[in-house]
Amino acid sequence: MTLAPCLLVLLVGACRSTVPQTPTPDAAQAPHAHGAPAGSTSTAIEAKPTRTNRDPHGNPDVERYIDMLQSTGRLETLQIPLVVEHLALAPDAIIGDLGCGPGNFALAFAKAAPRGVVYASDVEPAQLDSLRAKIAGDAAPNIIPVLASFDDPHFPPGRMDLVFIGDTYHHLQDRVAYMRRLEACLAPGGKLAILDYKPGDLPIGPPRAHKLEAGVMERELVEAGWTRVAKHDTHPWHDFEVWTPGEQR
Repeated sequence: MTLAPCLLVLLVGACRSTVPQTPTPDAAQAPHAHGAPAGSTSTAIEAKPTRTNRDPHGNPDVERYIDMLQSTGRLETLQIPLVVEHLALAPDAIIGDLGCGPGNFALAFAKAAPRGVVYASDVEPAQLDSLRAKIAGDAAPNIIPVLASFDDPHFPPGRMDLVFIGDTYHHLQDRVAYMRRLEACLAPGGKLAILDYKPGDLPIGPPRAHKLEAGVMERELVEAGWTRVAKHDTHPWHDFEVWTPGEQR
């Protein structure tokens, strides 16, 4: 009768031995938990979970990416009030913020067009969650978060007085085809505004390999049927341009 407990222990040990001991890819790439000393052997359970960024061009750790996008230093380089001033939005303007991130520009647009609507579109749900937290209650009732597809921001067709693309144009896939389709979102007289990092090596922003080479954006937009109507020399590290549908003159 004394063999039964021993047999039970052996069976339990055998079941445990079938559990894989190697960490999952997410766990293997997860950073150490906050406060863990260097060289710590914290398990995946102890480590802070990492949410994978759906945008392949952004930091894979989406929470860190969001923190960077809304950091004080970055907001200073964007000069959001200056952008809004140059766009001269009507109070009832319908605006599409393509690649809105955590809502840096969407919030400013909503304030500048209090009787209008801002469709804030992004492919990453966590970015929209961050925006929703900011507009909870009645903070900005004229902002509508929109989950984008990689080839479509899902703006209402024929409604946009302005589509704004801030630091996102170089993230888009198959850009010429994307920009051709985007024209259908505009209302009569609607415009496209793009703020994107200047080409080459800069002291801030993404590395050169992550950006477009000089002249690429202009060639693509012209090929897609757009005409540049304004180029604002307002930002040291960004190009700020306004385009309308139509053949290049």
